[in-house]
Amino acid sequence: MTLELTPLISTYGVWLVAVFIALESIGLPLPAEAALIAAAFFAARTHELNIWILIAAGVPAAIVGDIFGFWIGKLFGYQLLMRYGSRLGLTEGRIKVGQWLFVQYGATFVFTARFLPFLRNMAAVLAGTHCMAQRNFYFASGMAAVTWVMGYGLAAYSFGEAFTNLASPAAISLGVAALFTMLWVPMLIVRYEKRLCARLPSSQTLAAPLMRTSE
Repeated sequence: MTLELTPLISTYGVWLVAVFIALESIGLPLPAEAALIAAAFFAARTHELNIWILIAAGVPAAIVGDIFGFWIGKLFGYQLLMRYGSRLGLTEGRIKVGQWLFVQYGATFVFTARFLPFLRNMAAVLAGTHCMAQRNFYFASGMAAVTWVMGYGLAAYSFGEAFTNLASPAAISLGVAALFTMLWVPMLIVRYEKRLCARLPSSQTLAAPLMRTSE
């Protein structure tokens, strides 16, 4: 997949990569990571593309995409969760636990999800849906965007095809890990729901998304 994107990169350049990164961060299933690696490899091999311009375009694209995804979750995800969550077994207590988990571990989740296929597409929307504080989300997603774009971009640029060959199986492994996490965490919440609810502050109430914009 990575090397197959090289012809597109040579034609449309940095902006195609930036669009892929932004739209994937919002939630669309696009191969942004493969496009980033292919572009960096193309830059190293042909020098027709400047690696620093690629990084300068990729970082803001990831940040802007995350912000849009966050606000989509904040404006629509919460309402959908409250309206239809019970059909999926998401009781008020479980929703409350989800919000509390994002208060406690949201920054770690958002940063880590940037490097995991599938979770990368959903992290921003989930953060907004669970009313994660804006400043915490912006900081975590910004740091993740810089680390991810620079890390993958410079690694592909420096090590070329060796890194691209390593990245594909690694992405598959990380994708499997992300899918496992997506299934494992809800099961843990259901299993330990009473124990988790007991750990919530007595004043913990379900937070509407627009009530936490100043946090």
